Amino acid sequence: MARAGFTISIDKSSTITPYMTMQCERSGEYKPPKTRKKLKLEGTGSRKCNCLFRLKCFFENKTQDWWIAMLCGIHNHDLAPKLSGHLLAGRLKAEEKQRVIDMTKSLAAPRNILTDLKEKKQRKCDTHQASV
Repeated sequence: MARAGFTISIDKSSTITPYMTMQCERSGEYKPPKTRKKLKLEGTGSRKCNCLFRLKCFFENKTQDWWIAMLCGIHNHDLAPKLSGHLLAGRLKAEEKQRVIDMTKSLAAPRNILTDLKEKKQRKCDTHQASV
């Protein structure tokens, strides 16, 4: 099974005429937050690198199917061998968030919460691989 090496996010979408445009998470340029304080941006970096990759998805009412068109299939950056550092791929799922809340309420140490989540994810991966 091959992995893509990147994550995509929704750029634009509409429910009136069902469509969405998806882009690489590294598309666009970094926009600093609007604050009154002067930010110290020296020595900091951004994941954004104006990646060109784009997909357009649209819904056809006649057939009740979604269609995907590749607007640009080129990435201007290296693809990651693992998605371990990606913002979207690393988010907690609803059941994991609930587990963190429950363990926090029972005064578990943060390192124990992290260990528990990692072990549970590893068990889930092991059972998935065994079933394939």
